[in-house]
Amino acid sequence: MEFLNLGWPEILFVLVLAFIVLGPAKISSFAGDLGQWLRKLSRNPNFREVIHTTDEIRNYPRRILDEALLDQPTRLKDPATGDSPEEKSPPSGP
Repeated sequence: MEFLNLGWPEILFVLVLAFIVLGPAKISSFAGDLGQWLRKLSRNPNFREVIHTTDEIRNYPRRILDEALLDQPTRLKDPATGDSPEEKSPPSGP
């Protein structure tokens, strides 16, 4: 799971650091405020648009590769040998 490009070790480190800095008394109120803020952020249409755009940008190289592979001609195997044209080696001789 990644949240804001943070993995589990980073999230655990942030939680331990927050517990040390804020103390046990304020950590519950801070967690509630943080949860409300994240809920508002995730429901914001602008934030959703940013997430959608970053996903498109992240998947763009894969789309380019998929489209480029569609343009390549298919290679048929030689029925006599079962090899494709690229696999044939030139005849060797003196």
